[in-house]
Amino acid sequence: MNTKEMLSVIELSKTLSFREAADRLFLSQPALSYQISSVENEIGFPIFDRKAKAVVLTPAGRVFVKDIEKAYRDILAAIERGQNFSSRYEKEIRVGLPRRSYYSSLPLVMERMGKTHPEIAIVPVFSAGLTGDFHKGDVDVLIGDEEDLKGISGGILTPLYRSPIRLLTRKNDVLTTLKEVTEEDIVGRTLLVGAVSRKNLRKLQLKLEKSGLVQTMNSDSHDTTLTLVASGKAICLSPDFYKAEGGNCAFLPFKTDAYIQISALVRENDARSEIREFVHLLQEYAK
Repeated sequence: MNTKEMLSVIELSKTLSFREAADRLFLSQPALSYQISSVENEIGFPIFDRKAKAVVLTPAGRVFVKDIEKAYRDILAAIERGQNFSSRYEKEIRVGLPRRSYYSSLPLVMERMGKTHPEIAIVPVFSAGLTGDFHKGDVDVLIGDEEDLKGISGGILTPLYRSPIRLLTRKNDVLTTLKEVTEEDIVGRTLLVGAVSRKNLRKLQLKLEKSGLVQTMNSDSHDTTLTLVASGKAICLSPDFYKAEGGNCAFLPFKTDAYIQISALVRENDARSEIREFVHLLQEYAK
């Protein structure tokens, strides 16, 4: 199955109409039908149930389409990276970061490296599976919470900076008028907490909860947190590194001694001079 056949399956799964899918793909309906039949013959099971007046996905087809959509995106990304690399670069440094994180110094380091080493591509990779990416060699440098990075074997840690704790509120919250929010300012508020909170952040959450200053509510996901905060139902404490500002939410300075140590991790056996220079710049720009 080639990429054109994959795209044909994906488009037909979205439209459930041979006519509409063929128009989108600039194919004739017989050509599209042939491609779909060819794929089904190759994989050994029907993807679509062709009824008299409708096309529907079979149960196996729904699972199959979901998987090949991801595979198709990965293939396109690989092609694009290859095109960029072949036309402009000779080397690359892949930098792994947790999803929804933001390290403000990274673009500055990328710009600096671009001037001194135009042959090197710096590629940010945002992923939930950074440990696996690191061990497989899919990323060269990891940037994140030192507590998380300490658990990854075969690496050398370099401290970068202390990420301050911020308060996430709705944009029109009265707290946004303050230069710095204190514990006394959030008395009686509902504070969102989660089991996956950073170690130092969790200590701060427990302190506020035990003091009786705030009520707490569990949040099981980033999207749930943003929705509850934006609706004015709750507030949330978060490291600046995991910046969540956007839409109807605002990130405010919060008075606390708590912080999250952000560090870089490289493989012990990676002796490339460009890796050492890159980490050195991360340290330099973090100051």
